[in-house]
Amino acid sequence: MKVNTKFLNNLVSEISTDQMMEHLQEFSRWKKLAGTTEEAQSLNYIRGVLNSYGLKTTLLYHDAFISLPEAAHLDFNGKRFKAITHSMALPTSEAGLTRKIIDLGSASQETFDATDVRDQIVLIDGMATPEMAKRCRHAGAVGQIHISPHEYLHEMCLSPVWGNPDSETVKNLPTSSAVTISDEDGKIIREQLTITPALPATIHAKVDTGWRKTPILIADLEAKNALKDAPYILFSGHHDTWYEGVMDNGSANATMMEVTRCMAKNRNAMKRHLRLCFWSGHSQGRYSGSTWFADQYWHELERNCAVHVNVDSTGGEGNTLLSTAPAATELSELAQDVIKRHSGQEHDGIRMARNSDQSFWGIGIPSLFGILSCQPAETVGVRNALGWWWHTPYDKIERINPALLLRDTQIYANALGYLVSDPYLPLNIAAQVADLLSNLAEIQLPSECSLSLTALHAEVEELHKEMIVFQEKRLDSPEAYLKRDRTLMLVSRQLVPLDYTYGDQHRHDPALPLPKWPSLETLRNLADETGGSDALRLRQGLAIRSSNRLLSNVRNARALITR
Repeated sequence: MKVNTKFLNNLVSEISTDQMMEHLQEFSRWKKLAGTTEEAQSLNYIRGVLNSYGLKTTLLYHDAFISLPEAAHLDFNGKRFKAITHSMALPTSEAGLTRKIIDLGSASQETFDATDVRDQIVLIDGMATPEMAKRCRHAGAVGQIHISPHEYLHEMCLSPVWGNPDSETVKNLPTSSAVTISDEDGKIIREQLTITPALPATIHAKVDTGWRKTPILIADLEAKNALKDAPYILFSGHHDTWYEGVMDNGSANATMMEVTRCMAKNRNAMKRHLRLCFWSGHSQGRYSGSTWFADQYWHELERNCAVHVNVDSTGGEGNTLLSTAPAATELSELAQDVIKRHSGQEHDGIRMARNSDQSFWGIGIPSLFGILSCQPAETVGVRNALGWWWHTPYDKIERINPALLLRDTQIYANALGYLVSDPYLPLNIAAQVADLLSNLAEIQLPSECSLSLTALHAEVEELHKEMIVFQEKRLDSPEAYLKRDRTLMLVSRQLVPLDYTYGDQHRHDPALPLPKWPSLETLRNLADETGGSDALRLRQGLAIRSSNRLLSNVRNARALITR
């Protein structure tokens, strides 16, 4: 990376904690549920501030499938228990849903497979998740009772459908009612079940689910001295919240605003543009805003977006751990540099996960960050180590540590400063290809399999060599740098979908955990097949198609850098 030291130093040093805390005071006034008046009021505040910084802003509204949980409680053995229900869970009738309880403990897939839970309520340790909703749907359970790992009840969205459902994915929406209760109440219920198994419980839950208009705020900061056709960096974060959501995601919105304020003052050094997007439908629509935007502006994003940087929950009290911040392999070097510079911590090279509005992998856009900082000690059963107040009414301004907010925001400023000003777009695609080689080498197909990976291995090895040469090539003009940017972007369009999707660039994979290089999964399954010749043949059909896709994309990437 060729660093514009003066620009980066100015950018980082001008970040103001006071400015951000002022924004958080404003955000603490509103409960920003997706598609509500208070969300719109808060977003208008952000728009006004960004307009004052000289940005061009646009406010879009679109149809989104939003689910807002309302009142809930649980009746069991003559006692009423405090409970919350969840986004995308089914509402119950006024009389409630009464069935016997089947205790599944941690509810592994093996436990579900071994237990008949059809038309029953299941008792599960830990937070409500899309994975558990999927298991309940497949197993025929009609109700879920989740036991929180502590006294606090965390709001969650159960849908495994990424973005708005369509005519094909609507069948994957949750098919059960759900509530969460405290750990102490869970113990009471469990103790009673040991005395009298299969006692009934009644779930009462109201959930307002349906289509409504939700906003997206777009703000563009143009680089004054950029060449024509210079790309932009997408800097995004969700704006909708649970309750006031001052940390999640008010602090991240403040980070976006403050980085932009300082960058606007130093925009003469920018070689690439900056685009901000504030999403709705993250918390109550399973990333509906970013998904809609990706679908509607697919070709514009493919043409002009170089990198996506996401920000979530900056500056939380006790969030001192930065080494686990996610980054695409090709951006891991940048993550390491900025994290170590501002914290002294080493980056662990953690891959991006299937969360944080990462709706742009199908397009082929590399991604950096999401949840940057978290707490060192993760509570068992808590999805994110962001503090006991995460997704609760207690996510208020008191949970923000101004010093940590400053640190996190300076890291974002530094990373974005590199991305908009470095003559070389800091994508180490050679490292990404090396990672593909490593994952490919782990796959050993059965000897009786007719599919060979020899040609694919050879093509990936050649691409790796060629990428090293391409990245080390010295350039001598702004036009040459821009051409290099454009080539790297085109190569990313070939490789990122292999790295982070199952293969269909124009479909969104479910909101469920992804394996490394999911495009290799059918090959891994074939390598693991022990079921005999018929099973081998069945899996081989899928594996051959995946191999063809991989080979085509790798050859396309080679052609781009050798033309």
